[in-house]
Amino acid sequence: MAYDGSGTLFALGTRITKLGANGAPLVGANNAYVTDALVKVDLGLEYDDGEEITQKNGAGVICVAYQAPSSLKRGTISGFQFCTPDPNVLQFLIGGTVLNDSATPTPNQIGYAAPEVGTDPVPNGVSLEFWTRAVTGGSFAGTNPYFHWLVPRAFIRPSGAFALSGEDPTVPEFEGFSTENANWGDGPIGDWDYAAPFGERVWQFVREAAVPDLAPAFLAVVADA
Repeated sequence: MAYDGSGTLFALGTRITKLGANGAPLVGANNAYVTDALVKVDLGLEYDDGEEITQKNGAGVICVAYQAPSSLKRGTISGFQFCTPDPNVLQFLIGGTVLNDSATPTPNQIGYAAPEVGTDPVPNGVSLEFWTRAVTGGSFAGTNPYFHWLVPRAFIRPSGAFALSGEDPTVPEFEGFSTENANWGDGPIGDWDYAAPFGERVWQFVREAAVPDLAPAFLAVVADA
């Protein structure tokens, strides 16, 4: 079947998943977090330029000019923005601690404390999934109207400072890079059904018919089938 030429419009939300040392989703309660507070994210590719060799003969004429092919180094992540300073998003992406009050029986999340100095708070990285709306037309209108984007392993840090302003809202923004992850498998809840070779992929996307519930919530991560 030919591609229908659809584009993508509007970020709908994201799912962030903690990873183990081998890159597999970390199994257990509250190890994945979904939110519809995503504003935008920019995914790119970073290349290593191949070695350039130039040699001249005794008359000063170039006799050898060669540059080895460039190779993909890793993926890039920038402009990763949320419209709320959600303590859970901060803790998943960059470490630190969610602060709770003393209410009983269920404490309320009321703040966030940055990571301790001198530590690597997220040494294993996280996986990132994004959902966007597909713009379709023609005979394929309404078919698989969403894009599911996957970044199987990402290492994230804040992009600059958190601006506390009397005029503008506080919009946390992050940046980082992504790598391949052969152990991501079918994902945190086993819903990635596409047999792509993750061992050599830094991100990818597929068209899907539906999106999961993206209201802010924790998810339990299940073992890969």
